[in-house]
Amino acid sequence: MTDLDLFRNEICAVIVTFHPDDQLEERVTKILRQSGCVIMVDNNSSQSEIQMMRAMVLRLKKCYIIENGSNLGIAEALNIGVEFAKNGGYKSVLLFDQDTVIEDNMLESIYEVYEAFPHKEKVAVIGSNFIDTYTRKNVYGDESDKSTLWLEMLTVITSGSFIPLDVFNNVGLFRSDFFIDHVDDEFCLRAKHKGYKILLTRKETMKHSFGAATMHKFLWRRAGTSNHSPIRRYYMTRNHIVLIKEYFTKEPGWVIETVITRFKSLILMILFEEKRCIKLKAMLKGLMHGLFQKTLKNW
Repeated sequence: MTDLDLFRNEICAVIVTFHPDDQLEERVTKILRQSGCVIMVDNNSSQSEIQMMRAMVLRLKKCYIIENGSNLGIAEALNIGVEFAKNGGYKSVLLFDQDTVIEDNMLESIYEVYEAFPHKEKVAVIGSNFIDTYTRKNVYGDESDKSTLWLEMLTVITSGSFIPLDVFNNVGLFRSDFFIDHVDDEFCLRAKHKGYKILLTRKETMKHSFGAATMHKFLWRRAGTSNHSPIRRYYMTRNHIVLIKEYFTKEPGWVIETVITRFKSLILMILFEEKRCIKLKAMLKGLMHGLFQKTLKNW
């Protein structure tokens, strides 16, 4: 057994599911090849979808499901998956959205970064570089730059994230009151300010999308808008405001960059998306709750 095999067997892959499509098994099978086991944590999918996943578990080895019975949000579902991995004796988790399609080189690329990084005890997250399925572009930069195996980041997305379980003992679990959006940003920022490093593989290792994006001609170029629901717009706005309040002085560069990105998203939403008035009201509600709620509550 190689070192890579040992590394793989110590990883528990966690997939949060919510109304998955019928191609889920194909994606899970790929993930199983690059992990010791897969735990699907379901946030109250339909009975037919639950039956599909139960049948999948019976067909696949080392694939399990936890049925929450209600939508607890992505953050709490991830925390449940982390606890499953701890109880199972695994050393790390690899986190996924249900629609992410991984490449055969994912585990090898993460392993290369982890082995080459000189201070492994400081690694909180190794994120996976990816192609956006709508723009068909590398999101984080061209992998052809061979100067290093990794990029040092401030935040990376949850899907494709490798996290040693010991990190949770020092950083804490995902912030469940965030429910869904900016869960990854908050965890990475918190880890960074506890002295950890956030890394990203230079190699592209998966295909991933943000929302149900559509492309439009805007001024002299094509731009994408995410078409997130009003509820998602609420959480995106509320949680972003909370992070701005918490990190304005600690990470001013990140705050300014994300405010600009959010403003661009707002303009594209107003120009091209449906239900824009409802979404604007949801965003205003999120703004007010983010500014003034001392205890965050769900939508």
